[in-house]
Amino acid sequence: MSNYTDNLEYSLAKRVPDMERGFTIETSYGGIVIEADQAPKIIKAVRAALQRELAEAKMVRPGISQPKPGVTRHRCV
Repeated sequence: MSNYTDNLEYSLAKRVPDMERGFTIETSYGGIVIEADQAPKIIKAVRAALQRELAEAKMVRPGISQPKPGVTRHRCV
């Protein structure tokens, strides 16, 4: 596939499961700490968004511009 789809697959395989231990959402105004007991609902939403994005990316024909490799831009709904 592409670096973009590889990045999405890596996020689903490694980053999302790692969120179960808790994580911080970084914003321009500071971080929002998400403790492990608060994480499941957010993880579910992130996983669904990444799975949708990956499915869409795999349907795109070769040669159509994809986001730059290494750029993690995950749209969450």
